[in-house]
Amino acid sequence: MPTQFIANIFLRGKIECLTGLHVGGSKTKFEIGGVDNPIIRDPVTRYPYIPGTSLKGKLRMLLEYHLGAVHPEGKPSEDDSITSLFGIGAEEGKNSGPVRLIVRDAYPDKATIDLWKNLDSELLYTEYKPENTIDRLTSAANPRYMERVVKGSRFDFELILSLYEINGKQDDVKANLENLKQAMMKLEHSALGGSGSRGYGQIKFHLLDPVIFKKEKYVEENKQLTSIPEQLGTAFKSLNELKIDNILSKPNTLET
Repeated sequence: MPTQFIANIFLRGKIECLTGLHVGGSKTKFEIGGVDNPIIRDPVTRYPYIPGTSLKGKLRMLLEYHLGAVHPEGKPSEDDSITSLFGIGAEEGKNSGPVRLIVRDAYPDKATIDLWKNLDSELLYTEYKPENTIDRLTSAANPRYMERVVKGSRFDFELILSLYEINGKQDDVKANLENLKQAMMKLEHSALGGSGSRGYGQIKFHLLDPVIFKKEKYVEENKQLTSIPEQLGTAFKSLNELKIDNILSKPNTLET
């Protein structure tokens, strides 16, 4: 039987930086006294952002450890609970069907952009974080400067979990949602980006109510997602308030 698409579940909201965040970019030129480790930026606006690859990769790694599914040789896990959510490369020789989880790049909201424009900083929209390493034999200091997104910055995020039926068997959407929630909770207790063991990258998810689009919704007119609100308020929930059974108990099983 052919593979059939059933629905998309949208998890959206904001990622709040509780400490400075460093997601590394490329250094194209050498500057005396410049930043040793720059962050990634949107080439059009020059605003920092969180690449979907960074977010998805950390979620996958944390879930592999949570489920005890880490590959002994350091390769991508082939455990079904991992591949059914994150997929696996074609070169790995395992066909798990379409990738179920799409992770969008996360861009700053308007309040964050306003915050960045008023920073007391020598850098554009970011901060210097000076660090030192000490040679244990000579006691010589080796200073370096890290670039970080400042504490309090917020980024709009969107995760899309797709549901398929393959060879007459429907995806276990409850298990995928539970695993995704576990990975997100582990990330709140870990770190996003570099230098997490030195205090960088502590984040918190603020979620809107999930939105579900069945296949039929895509052929109807004017069915669009509303914009993510600018300010945090009663519309946003913590991960602890995300109840999987409530998502799946909507009318007609999967319906907006």
